[in-house]
Amino acid sequence: MSRLILEDFDVPFSGFAGTSFTNCFASTYMFIEKINSTAQERYFFFFDTICGRTALRCHYNDWNTSMQKLICESDFYDSGAHNNIDFLFGLTGYEYLKITEASRFSDALAASIDKGKPVIAKVKSGKMPYRVITGYDNDSLLCPDYGNAQNKPDAPPAYDEIEALYIFGEKATQKYTIIDGLKRIQQVMRYNTSEKLWDSYMDKLGTYKGFFDVDLDERKKRIRRTAATMWHLFSCHAFRETFCFNDGRCGYNIPGAKQLQSAELAPLWAIIDGYPNSYNHTHDLAWGLIALDSCTDWEKNPHASTYLGPLAENTIAQIAKNDAIVLDCIEKAIAILERGFE
Repeated sequence: MSRLILEDFDVPFSGFAGTSFTNCFASTYMFIEKINSTAQERYFFFFDTICGRTALRCHYNDWNTSMQKLICESDFYDSGAHNNIDFLFGLTGYEYLKITEASRFSDALAASIDKGKPVIAKVKSGKMPYRVITGYDNDSLLCPDYGNAQNKPDAPPAYDEIEALYIFGEKATQKYTIIDGLKRIQQVMRYNTSEKLWDSYMDKLGTYKGFFDVDLDERKKRIRRTAATMWHLFSCHAFRETFCFNDGRCGYNIPGAKQLQSAELAPLWAIIDGYPNSYNHTHDLAWGLIALDSCTDWEKNPHASTYLGPLAENTIAQIAKNDAIVLDCIEKAIAILERGFE
């Protein structure tokens, strides 16, 4: 095989995730499309949102919901379900090849890198199972600097650590549109409502829903579980950033994405980005519930602690209201795009 490395691969990785499929996909796509590397985080936010992942919500019982299975394979963040991988390639208008036969890995990697295209590899173990391969040196593989990515891999994988390769093919007709992406978000958010995911928390926290009747340890447990979920809710930051166009930030080099910058849609994006009742507000409320858990001295006044449940319940109710407002914006945007601009 000899040696070849794409030495000009300088696209960083988002610090808001590990080497999830979306993080690796965003950087690889940008390199192939020759998009300025400084925009990586914005592209990562876009892909992570338009596929529906940043709209995922957790059940109080921490079940692996149907929508999580649609987008993620095993982790809340990995975005590696087949449906999601197919969507991202199809949205960007690229054919792709998934290779799982180990005997084909070496030749497939070399052929892609020889054409100037990095390869996304799924490895058999690790906190996040995806890697970007940017070169080879005989039997050794080479990877880029993963930069700010969380839980960065220590070294490139060996061939026997690889489970699958995802090879960018040729440009083709776009399989999925921007409207399809908005409909994925709609699908996830409607599911969250129909399955009453936020209700599953409020049912554990309300004054007349048992919080007053349980012992101190159970109250702690319920508030701690609620706070733990809030760490997953910070994806609302990526969600709102995806639709920010009026602050000097550019759009996206993706087929059809320019539609999102329409003046007719701008008022909807302003609601998502605004304050209150928006994802700025949700971000703040999430931090408040985390503080409620981490800063409370439960033993100092056990009686007063019984009222923390209703406080958390009301906060969750507002978060649910914010989700409903954002869903309404997404649905109105879909209607506008399907109707066509006037």
